[in-house]
Amino acid sequence: MERELQILKVNLKHFILPHLLLSIVLMGLSPLAIGIENLDAQRTARVLEMFTALSGIIILTPVCLPEQNSDIRELLEVKYLSYTRVILARILENLFFLMIIIGLYIIWLKLNNCSFPMFNYYLGTLAEAFFLGGMGFCAYVVFGQIAVGYLLPLMYYIMASCGGRRLLGSLYPFSMIYGSYREKFYLAVLGLVMFVVGVGYIHFYRILRYRKRADKA
Repeated sequence: MERELQILKVNLKHFILPHLLLSIVLMGLSPLAIGIENLDAQRTARVLEMFTALSGIIILTPVCLPEQNSDIRELLEVKYLSYTRVILARILENLFFLMIIIGLYIIWLKLNNCSFPMFNYYLGTLAEAFFLGGMGFCAYVVFGQIAVGYLLPLMYYIMASCGGRRLLGSLYPFSMIYGSYREKFYLAVLGLVMFVVGVGYIHFYRILRYRKRADKA
């Protein structure tokens, strides 16, 4: 447990903070790009779904990025340290900060006299961000390339932006613009599935790798 806490501290200092700062900068620039004052519910939903939810890609996709640091990778190679538990802890840690940053942005919108249901829009935006981050995380783990992890959710986002409502159906990410929350439930569930698949892939890949090493020994 002590080593896992140490890894989470390193994760926060060297990996979460830069991505949090990037998300904060992007959100801070949003008034220049789209304007966030005196918005009605529909225009607020557009801001949250098409802009704020992208923070899920930035914060949740690179959960395994610390392993590119050789010192952390060597520490995780210690057999009695459960790598799966470390990954789960990182996911929860990153998700915690994602929840905070989206919540603060929604409060900012309220302070700018935007009219919308805060709780519903918070959960809807978080569901979309969780889905996008889950897609990026799963792609990164399976393909082993961070570029693929960022590319796949961005391709999905672009497809949805270019008239993909009919094509995506219940997985359309911008449903709050049309007053629907049903799609958010499906996105949240599918996001959870992709995180489970990603963590499961890591777990069983690690087991197979140890077996191969044992056979060679």
